[in-house]
Formats: sequence, structure tokens, C-alpha cells
Amino acid sequence: MSYKSLCVLLALMTGTAAHAAKGPPLRLCYEDVDQRPWSTPSGKGLNFELLKRVETLLNEHFTYTPKPWKRCLSELKLGQVDGVIGAADAVSRRAWSRIPQLPDGREDPSRAMFEDTALVFLRVGGNARWDGHELQVPGKAVVVQSGYLVAQQLREKSYDPHETVKSAADALRMLAAGGFDAAILQGLEASKLAQEDARFKGRVQQAEQPFSTVNLHLMVARGAYERDPQRIEAIWQAIGSVRLSRDYRQLEEAAGVKHFH
Repeated sequence: MSYKSLCVLLALMTGTAAHAAKGPPLRLCYEDVDQRPWSTPSGKGLNFELLKRVETLLNEHFTYTPKPWKRCLSELKLGQVDGVIGAADAVSRRAWSRIPQLPDGREDPSRAMFEDTALVFLRVGGNARWDGHELQVPGKAVVVQSGYLVAQQLREKSYDPHETVKSAADALRMLAAGGFDAAILQGLEASKLAQEDARFKGRVQQAEQPFSTVNLHLMVARGAYERDPQRIEAIWQAIGSVRLSRDYRQLEEAAGVKHFH
């Protein structure tokens, strides 16, 4: 479906050609490091292309602020921002946030912003191994990015996640320098750096099997959702519809995002 056709369809679904936003602009926080092709600190990337289209469809208005990921989540929890861009579902986060859900309470992947993969990176010549099921690493020490859900997942499996870095580049530098033997990092940005950056070639390798695949959402503060649930549900619905449009899928494919279904 083309973007123009999608505009017409959603206008018919809402019963109006210009759905008026019901409140002030939604304040959205996003991570202040590169997560290409999804986002950059300067506010470029597919996430913003997606949300621009949502704004047009619903006559919405979003404001964006880049901050360290842990601060984004902290401010969401405190209600100081209305939403964060690209957050994973977790039981521990549901007490103070909302994501699009199915009737049975599970997350709704069809209304997520994107799907991404947590990848395992190993130091060449190191002693870590990953076979797709079990991660063997000295001292169970694994480098992860600060505030990412994978740290919690590792702790639940008795690993020792080191959340001392913000970016994939910082984590890969720690591996290349020999400080750690394994890192679990998110997505295409980390993979591209490991494969193409001269600093890491021959020093770091990406394991063949991913660690996990996650849906990443526009996560909304519980208070923001309760103030106007219809508004938030309409935004999530529009996110899902734009993701299926031909125009947006072409943007994803041009950015190297592969579609398997």
C-alpha cells in the first residue's frame, strides 16, 4: 500500500480526514548514541521517518530530546517525558509504562516500531564461546550497553553484565583492547562496525547465532496513556499501518533492513 492510500484509509477508519490531536505535543525521549539505521543523536533515521508519517496521518505533534538511555527510562518512570522511542517490553517496566498489547496482555508486535536483534561479539583469540544456546565466558563477564534490557536477562542467568558503555563502538573497543572476551550489542550498527571498522577487524568477530530478537516500541508513560488512551492507541495503530506501507518498507530496504515475512 502506498503512503497516500494509507492516509485515505486511516481517514476513513477514524471517520475524519483530519484527526485532531487531543492534547499538547507528546514529549518523546530517544537514545543519544547512533543506532543506525533507526536513529542518530541528531534525530535522523527510520524511527523519525516513521513518526513523521504518523504525525501527518493523525495531525499529531511530537517533540524529541536525545538523552542517555537510562535517563530516558528514568524520566519516563517519573512522568517527565510522555514516551521513549525503541524500548523493549519487560515485566519490570510495566508498572510505570505502557506498550501496545494484544487482548491477552502480551505485547503486540504488529504495532511495534521495529524488530531488532541482540548480537554476540567475541574477542578474537579470547576464551568466550556462543553456540546459540549457551554463552561460555570467563568470569561470566559480558559487556552490554547501559540501560539495555539484555543486562537484566543476563543477570537472571547468573552472568555479570558490565553496563559501563553507552555505544556499540565503546563496547567493541573494550573487546578489541582485551579487557573482555564477549559483548552483547543491539543491531545493525554494532554489526556494521565490527565488520567494517578498521579498529575492530581481526580483533572482534560477530557470532553466527544471535542472542535474541526483540520488538521495540514507542513506550508510553502510564500517566500519559491514562490521560488519553484513545490518542495513544491511535498512534500505535498508525505506527503499525505505516510500517506496512510500500513507501516505508522501501526506506527500510534501502537502509539495509531485511524483511523475512
